[in-house]
Amino acid sequence: MKSKSLIYGLLISLIFVLLSGCGINKIVPGLIDSDKKETTDIVRTDANAEEQTTSETTEITTTDNISQTEPEKPKIDYTKIYTEVLDSYYNLILSGSEDYQIGDGKMGLLEAISFMETNDALASVGYAIQDISEDGIPELLIVAIAEKDNSVAYGNVILAIYTCVNDEPVFSFEGRARSSYRYIGDADFFYQGSNGAIYSIFGTYTLTPDGLSLTCNDYFFSYEKDDNFQEIGFYHNNSGIWDKSVSEELAISDEEFWQIESDLLKQIQNIELIPFSQHSPVSEATDTIGSEVNVHWAEDVLDNSSVYDEFSVEQPDPEVRVVFTTENNLQNFKILELELDNIDDLGNISFLTRELFALDELTSERFIVANLTYFETIPQYGIAYIDRSGTTRYFALELSGKDGSLLLSEFRQ
Repeated sequence: MKSKSLIYGLLISLIFVLLSGCGINKIVPGLIDSDKKETTDIVRTDANAEEQTTSETTEITTTDNISQTEPEKPKIDYTKIYTEVLDSYYNLILSGSEDYQIGDGKMGLLEAISFMETNDALASVGYAIQDISEDGIPELLIVAIAEKDNSVAYGNVILAIYTCVNDEPVFSFEGRARSSYRYIGDADFFYQGSNGAIYSIFGTYTLTPDGLSLTCNDYFFSYEKDDNFQEIGFYHNNSGIWDKSVSEELAISDEEFWQIESDLLKQIQNIELIPFSQHSPVSEATDTIGSEVNVHWAEDVLDNSSVYDEFSVEQPDPEVRVVFTTENNLQNFKILELELDNIDDLGNISFLTRELFALDELTSERFIVANLTYFETIPQYGIAYIDRSGTTRYFALELSGKDGSLLLSEFRQ
């Protein structure tokens, strides 16, 4: 009986447990629903956050795209920036030091053209605009012309260098006869100097990245070892100072010292130049005072692809062939026959002219080839054209007494 009662009690307890379990199951779905709501809200909140993030990302991306597609800044015309400097060199060559105030960078030029006729001087100095300091800003290099190849001028002796700061030309350094710089590539220069018969100096310098100055790499020089001047020593430093007290004395022979200089000379490189004879300076009165027409020997510029008009003088066998070109479109271009009219007290020549050939417009796309008789000492041929200011300009065709190149020399009519 007791056993039955015990079993009955256990059954009753089990039923209560089961009933209790059913009650919890009924409550839990309610909690899960609530949790689902909260979870859903959370998910929705996350979705909103994702939407917001996506929106922000889109906005950022869009902004970046706009920034990337902004129009580039217009390129700076450094030729215009350096025009005033170029004009000053051109005018100095024309007038000489007597009528011109000598400033920075000009002394080397005057030394280079001393005792030259004006036309030869214009053809013996050139310039280049290129970024040798590699800072993104081209420098202006004034250089002595050493040679010509197919009418292209080259040189390496630096007369002056300018750079550009805030769209204004700034003088950097100059070279002179007894303190010269020659280009050896990149931003480097070979230096040669002299302080007297026994004092020789050479070395290398580098143009600073801003193009404003030079830094010394190596500076070699000779100097007497004592006050008796009986023995000459060789010295080196990296400061560019001609002072043996701050330099290292080199234990080398004369031959070894000069071999160092010889090895550096082998590094010299030519720079392609525009001769000042081809420069057209700006003038308030006439817009330009230099020739806008260039003249070349035909064999130097013509090839099978050249497009040109041709003219021949009325002679049985013309002896020379020249080419006239321009970078601008010029009106009323003429080839003239010249006859000496007068030479005034200042040496200015005037000519009588006769038209041989006329073209309504000379353009950069088409050359004019002229077959002429050989040149005399006094010019017998010339050209005329109307420049961009509407002024008629006259130029005599001459040979350079220095290298036989062709020159155009302006005269007044």
